[in-house]
Amino acid sequence: MNVQGLFYAFIYVSDLERSKKFYGETLGWKPGTIEKDVAGFSFGDAYLVIHADNRKEGKGQYGGGMWIAVKVDNVAGAHAELKANGVRVGEILKQPWGEHQFYFDDPDGYHWSFGQHVAPSN
Repeated sequence: MNVQGLFYAFIYVSDLERSKKFYGETLGWKPGTIEKDVAGFSFGDAYLVIHADNRKEGKGQYGGGMWIAVKVDNVAGAHAELKANGVRVGEILKQPWGEHQFYFDDPDGYHWSFGQHVAPSN
């Protein structure tokens, strides 16, 4: 098997309209799939599918252990933009492995990280 990369991430959301607004307007991701219970958004070379929670069992369990890290070209700019759009963002962390990143949660508590690789200065 030759894995080529991530096809898409899929999450259940408690309020589809609220989540469509968050991902489409607040984050500025490009809408793709728009159906009755489903919406999809392009960001960079990745894709996120959000689905109204119509599960019979497990409904209402959001966030949890899921965490998606997104690579950005300007972490400080992304941080400022999201903060200006009302997203509660964490501080920019300078990780020892060369990534500068910050965290935030979507309306259902799914945990996201935006980060940029920064070459260590010697």
